[in-house]
Amino acid sequence: MSSASTALDRAPQWLDAQDTGNALVTFRRVLAAIWVVYDVVDLAWGMTERSRIWFPHDRSVELLVLQAVLVVSGVMLVVGRFVWIFGMIAALARGVEAFEFFALNDFFFASVFYLILAHSDGGPFQRGTRPTWVRHVLLAELGWIYVATGLLKLNPDWLDGGQLFVRSQYLWNGQNWPYPAIVERALSSVAVDARLSQAGAASEIALGVVLFARRPYWLAAALVLGIHAFGAFVTNVWFFSASMVAGVLILLPRGRRA
Repeated sequence: MSSASTALDRAPQWLDAQDTGNALVTFRRVLAAIWVVYDVVDLAWGMTERSRIWFPHDRSVELLVLQAVLVVSGVMLVVGRFVWIFGMIAALARGVEAFEFFALNDFFFASVFYLILAHSDGGPFQRGTRPTWVRHVLLAELGWIYVATGLLKLNPDWLDGGQLFVRSQYLWNGQNWPYPAIVERALSSVAVDARLSQAGAASEIALGVVLFARRPYWLAAALVLGIHAFGAFVTNVWFFSASMVAGVLILLPRGRRA
């Protein structure tokens, strides 16, 4: 029997397998809650509106409606009602926001994850189930994101520290970012920025490998917390960081049978 036919024979078993824990439900609720907070803040402050057009202008009614749809969909995913319907609506709405209003990587990320999580309650035909394949696909997606972003950083433009230097100096000088004095002095050194950039690329690749291997949990937890604590406090990347931390800590199995 060929490996291809063996894989085809096992596919129904893989699709029918059920997740025995609460990881999928917990992650769906946490991710949706993170993005509900984002959309409420975005509605109140008009961040996406200002990002797409800097000059003073009236707010787009279409974007306001889209953001309201995202808030409602997110709330429904948090409470667990009509998961497939509102997961698909959220995925579509976030995709429209990314393609039509502001091509932010975080929006594409959220759209894909909503699309996958729409099936976390069994989809339209097996409601009330917890298919394990959803968890596997989410972990594979997380692993791919870390490996891909880490490999993309293996170029002189990133490794020489210049991008981190410019980003931190913009936040410090342009936004009065509250770096402690010792951190500000360190980030003002391109040599230090280069070492931090190199460590960041290596850490992302390592975390991706750990996610594909599904172990060890403690190493994945240490890497994801270190990467995204740095990303949040030093480069002002908050909601994406929170989403990735939640994904790794909640979805990655613990123990020897991971």
